[in-house]
Amino acid sequence: MQVSAALRVEASKLFWAHPEAYFLVSAGWLIDGAHPAYTHWDLSFLPNVQNVLVDYHVGTDRAICPLYDGVMAVRQGRITAFWNSLTKWFPNVKRIVIDQNWLSPPWNGESQPVPRALRILSQSSSLDIQVFAFIAEEIEGDPIACSASIPSDPPCQRSLYRSSADGVWARAKSPQPWKTILPPARKFSGPVGKVRGLDHEDTLTHLQHNGLWPLMVEALDRHHFGMGNNNPFSCPSSTCDAYFQKAGEWTVHAAESHYCDWFTKDRFSMLPQQLRVEFEKREKALVTKEDEIRRVYTELRDDWREGGGRKQREMKHGWMEQLEQDGAWNTGTAPEESRLWREFLRDMENTGSWQ
Repeated sequence: MQVSAALRVEASKLFWAHPEAYFLVSAGWLIDGAHPAYTHWDLSFLPNVQNVLVDYHVGTDRAICPLYDGVMAVRQGRITAFWNSLTKWFPNVKRIVIDQNWLSPPWNGESQPVPRALRILSQSSSLDIQVFAFIAEEIEGDPIACSASIPSDPPCQRSLYRSSADGVWARAKSPQPWKTILPPARKFSGPVGKVRGLDHEDTLTHLQHNGLWPLMVEALDRHHFGMGNNNPFSCPSSTCDAYFQKAGEWTVHAAESHYCDWFTKDRFSMLPQQLRVEFEKREKALVTKEDEIRRVYTELRDDWREGGGRKQREMKHGWMEQLEQDGAWNTGTAPEESRLWREFLRDMENTGSWQ
């Protein structure tokens, strides 16, 4: 089917401006200068993105606002690098959500809902964009913990906040009005790309494996209440007497009380036969893929070790040449001093099994 150029242009505008499509990027990558070598994503794709979800992972606080004897130091250079990197690779960004999915203790008794380090980072932006903070926060006075499987955790919830012009953070009405999307993968070429491609495939397979649990929970809910069905059911756990009369109740219950069930050998037993067969088939395929990744990586490591000095010199030359000359694998440092090369050496010299 042929489509006119004008129609493609208009369709493209709608695609990139879709309000629910947020593309994921790591805060650490942005803070460290966003060098091409340290991402798995296709950098040519990023300039089109308008909505960005930043993974503000554990440790980001220490990277930008470390504590020394109870005194917070602001590393303005790293904060500036964050926003410069965002501007460089996402020149058309209009909205950014900084996602902190872990609890951060209040700073000196502050009552502000958004943690101090995240506020400093957010309010350092000079861009004319909407900045949101998606945080985990304790639920005051709620007797029900957010995870019955981990009773020591405080009651918590996810909340979305937006900063006003005067620096006050207000909770948004909708807690999560978006879908998180991974950008497309880059091309993995050359000796560096071969190893980074294995890392990428291993990461994706790991995410897909972990994703089976929420998919399984949702599949059971839809089995009983989807497609016009309305079939209340009891909790599939033999030790639980919960009963679900409408869609969504089982999903919340599973998240609060049964996450540890995912780690049992018979985890698929809660599913009806047809669904169980499909999930077991999917898990088997992922395990096969994981084994293949390990096999290829082990062969690479054996080649490094058993080939002697000559083989190692050849492999090092290939790496140094690509890191030096291929801008797609620029690390921001001398090739031999790069973290990429040091990690490769560490993996080649590791005596244990890979991963």
